[in-house]
Amino acid sequence: MRRKGLEPMHSDHVNVTPLIDVIMCLIIFFLLCGQFAKQEASDQVRIPRADLGQEMADQRGRLLINVVPNGAAAPDVVIRAAVIRPDNLAAYLSREKNDNPDVKVIIRADQDVPYSYISPVLVACAQANIQSVNFATRKQE
Repeated sequence: MRRKGLEPMHSDHVNVTPLIDVIMCLIIFFLLCGQFAKQEASDQVRIPRADLGQEMADQRGRLLINVVPNGAAAPDVVIRAAVIRPDNLAAYLSREKNDNPDVKVIIRADQDVPYSYISPVLVACAQANIQSVNFATRKQE
């Protein structure tokens, strides 16, 4: 039995609903990726310039540690958009090392942060037995 007023679908019509669903998923994916990249590359950190250096070709297993100035107080240590207290840093890095034995640490410290605030981060990396620690710099223009 056919209901009145309904006609069978013709083969010349294209159903675009799945295409719209895929496009919406891609838009959401790129918006999220942009937010994560924005959080990781904190604008509060002015990276120092250097004449020498090399680009990291292998980005797998990297852990970005930001040392962000905090006014007159000691700078904050930020990892994955979370502030880590200096006394908890070694334990945090040990957990990261257990999760990923080949972890590569990149320290992004503001150019105005004194070395006395960066050295505890290096000590925590040594205590966690992390073998690859690098400093992020910008290319000299």
